[in-house]
Amino acid sequence: MSRIIAVANQKGGVGKTTSCANLGGALAEMGRSVLLVDMDARGDLSSYFGVGTEGREATVYEALFDESVEMGEIVVEVGGGLEVAAADIDLAGAALLLADMEFGERQQVVKEGLAGVGERYDFVLLDLPPGLELLSVAALGAADEVIIPQQCSFLALHGLRQVQKSIERLQEVNAKVRICGILLTMQDRRTVHHREVMRMVREAFGELVFDTVIPQTIRFQDAAIAHQTITEYDRNSEAAKVYRAVAQEVLERG
Repeated sequence: MSRIIAVANQKGGVGKTTSCANLGGALAEMGRSVLLVDMDARGDLSSYFGVGTEGREATVYEALFDESVEMGEIVVEVGGGLEVAAADIDLAGAALLLADMEFGERQQVVKEGLAGVGERYDFVLLDLPPGLELLSVAALGAADEVIIPQQCSFLALHGLRQVQKSIERLQEVNAKVRICGILLTMQDRRTVHHREVMRMVREAFGELVFDTVIPQTIRFQDAAIAHQTITEYDRNSEAAKVYRAVAQEVLERG
């Protein structure tokens, strides 16, 4: 069975898509089979890998809400040992469909959508949108674990606490979901502000925080422009090394 890991934070701009893509790339480089699932109607993860949805008969939306479409049918190979299930603006309609469902039925939507791919991959990484809308909560309920990217900023701390509370509430109905780790991102070692945020997060959350910290560097944007993970684009860079270190921590925490 695969490890289903949601990459989530209440706040946007904290590095969720970058972390999902590059953690997946590092795990694939280590010989693991990895599926990345875009759960955001903006389609940022799909765009990262240059996977367009125009002209496609089905996307993640259909895989979740159309019984005739399975998740495995929409998967696209993107290189580096990775496969992606793409999403687009159609996924925005999920909120309306989920709102008409009972809580128990709502919690099964993503779980059932992923059921057909669970045997095919070592890891399924879900790139969730900012906020804790109904689809995000359903995705968290389908996950085994959650990775929370946390920008080294005081303003981002509020989102971290909200995600933690949501996970605690979900554990009441889905005992298996747990925090795999909190990943500190966009670190600028030169600033006292960033060092202070890191200290606060580590004091508050202890061993839940990954040892590895993701630095702030233009190399991640360069890799995204090339539609590649950092381990493909600049394999000997410090940026590639830190995501390999995160991947190793994820393997150890499994």
